[in-house]
Amino acid sequence: MTSPTADAEFIVIGSGPAGVSAAIPLVEAGRRVLMIDAAGPSPVPGERRDPLVPDDGLSPKLRTAAARDLVEPFRETLGATEQNFHALGALGRGGLSRIWGGFVAELDEADLTGWPLRADDLRPSYRAVTERIGISGSTDDDLAGFYGPSGPMLPAPEIGPTASLLLERYRSSAKNDDFALGLARNALLTQPRDERQDCDLRQACLWGCPRGAIYDAASDLSRLRRHPQFRLLDNATAQHLRQTEGGWEIALQNGERLHAPRVVLAAGVLGTLKLVLPLLGPNSGELRLQHSPVLATPLLLPRRLFAAAPSQGYTLAQLGFRFRHGATPDAYVTGGLYEVAALPPSSFAARLPMGRRAATEIFRALAPPLLVATTYFPGAWSANRVRWRSIGENITLDIHGGTAPGFDALAADVRSRLGRIWRGLGAFMLPGGAVAMPGTDAHLGGLFPMGSTQPEGTNTLGELALAPGLHLVDGSVLPAIPSKPTTLTIMANADRIGRALAQLPDTNAMGVQA
Repeated sequence: MTSPTADAEFIVIGSGPAGVSAAIPLVEAGRRVLMIDAAGPSPVPGERRDPLVPDDGLSPKLRTAAARDLVEPFRETLGATEQNFHALGALGRGGLSRIWGGFVAELDEADLTGWPLRADDLRPSYRAVTERIGISGSTDDDLAGFYGPSGPMLPAPEIGPTASLLLERYRSSAKNDDFALGLARNALLTQPRDERQDCDLRQACLWGCPRGAIYDAASDLSRLRRHPQFRLLDNATAQHLRQTEGGWEIALQNGERLHAPRVVLAAGVLGTLKLVLPLLGPNSGELRLQHSPVLATPLLLPRRLFAAAPSQGYTLAQLGFRFRHGATPDAYVTGGLYEVAALPPSSFAARLPMGRRAATEIFRALAPPLLVATTYFPGAWSANRVRWRSIGENITLDIHGGTAPGFDALAADVRSRLGRIWRGLGAFMLPGGAVAMPGTDAHLGGLFPMGSTQPEGTNTLGELALAPGLHLVDGSVLPAIPSKPTTLTIMANADRIGRALAQLPDTNAMGVQA
């Protein structure tokens, strides 16, 4: 049988953070790469501040019109039934990075326990990604080592007055070995870089940054397009993958077929799931899906009562914290603290135990001294199951969300212990804190873990055991979800895999070496 002519050496499915991170080292090594994107060019973020849709329990960033335009088409395409789970993904240029919070950290050796990788395997890629996207934060406070030492750091932007007061209290207080507080580390420019401008503190982060200060994977496409061996195909939604002689065929929604010796799959955890499941065989089964349970709690600093709301600032995490609640290396939580004066009252009024009008007025009065703390737990405490059935190329998905036995007691204990720490720093928890619905944290993974010997396992290059030449590079291959944010690790792992694939023998047709 004659092999079809390859459209590229590598086809990358997805233009989000993982897709561009894998593609960049490939094209820089001279490899021919075709990237397919389910959408086309997206509007410039943040050009207008659309009102948020009515509160439905989701975080404010998921209630903007721009977020809905990305997420809702994905949910319709996924077609999953969901029970206590919010299936989060994006059909749009740059993926979920268009609406993410920008909070980043590296994983250390303890975080990588059970992975087929060591910290040294990821460190060069952490540095490469950090240099590329621009990360601001501190290199000398109590969280600098915890967040990771690999890349150059930009100066942190000026934090708001309420966050400043809390940090000042912490620095002057007696230290607790179990708790650390410092400046958050964000993928946010405080110095111009290439076509992106630095943060101007316009308080519009929720709606996206028209200056490009917050990293968006779409900004890396101009870098990729400088290489003649790179091509981007818009409005190309992958429907099915099929192994052929010497490589892979991708069927698009418009009936077109694309071919390449190798495919790099970066469609996001749930998008990748739907494309991979038919390759596991015409049957049914169940996979575990990890997420990072997150607890949000409002904090009031009475010393800031009746103060004026700041006229400038940013609404990404301004401070970060780490709290060890047990003796084992993984027994810690981490999180961020956000000033809320620039956020819409509707995001908080619905969570206060009173009528909407009264709650809105109280929020406006309380906003200047108010912070929101988000606390992330490791994915080991999640208990999500994906049940699936495959009949030919048709897939049915049923996602059940939940947390592991004992989580509620742990969350209550952590909340209580953190509450005492906050009180010691002059901040008081208010009613209305809640654990977010599984999935809305967007810290998903564990479906096709690297190092697993199961049929759904992948090797250290993200290559599916049952599908040689198919490399998964998004969060679906993370063996575990730590308490730290995972986007920087996903990007570093994709960069690492891209560099390794770039060293493979050149091919100019399906399976034929040059």
